Amino acid sequence: MILHPGSRARRLGPFGLPGDDRLARALDQRLDDGWHWFRSIGPGGIQPIDGVLVGPGGTFAVTRAGERGRFARRNGHWYRWNRSTESWVPWEPAPITAARLAARRLGLYLERAALPGSVTGVLLPPAGMMVEAGRGERIGVEVEHEPERLASLAVAEERLSQPQVDRIVALLDPRQPLPRLAPSVPHG
Repeated sequence: MILHPGSRARRLGPFGLPGDDRLARALDQRLDDGWHWFRSIGPGGIQPIDGVLVGPGGTFAVTRAGERGRFARRNGHWYRWNRSTESWVPWEPAPITAARLAARRLGLYLERAALPGSVTGVLLPPAGMMVEAGRGERIGVEVEHEPERLASLAVAEERLSQPQVDRIVALLDPRQPLPRLAPSVPHG
């Protein structure tokens, strides 16, 4: 996996990462150099996203947020388990909304650049957060506690061609050279 930190892209190696990015380290062990990791990125002036993973399996906007507890979506509403009353109480799903909106903002940014705008939102919750969805309920993001499962989700199917991956990477990291597009007219 290729990390795109501050100054330039580089291959993750035995010396690890600048700072402490356990998620990138875990993904690097499972993904090859066809994958790119961007940490704390806000392209085109959009609100920064905690992490973006781009590769043949698609584009993933990763949000690290949440709170400890048990949460459930039932009948279109969110609830939190209240241990003191042993009952479900209404809950405002701010971490889930943040993850969904991060993916949507990135998708719109990619669409404006004529790139595939399908971005999977991923919530990487803290230990002790459990999210459930009732039968037929969709929450709009993938909730993954383990980086290994995120890597498995990413490689499940190919959604992007190599030229699309290259253009998305060039768009997200302006220091990368922009691949040439095919001419729109013959001999053009």
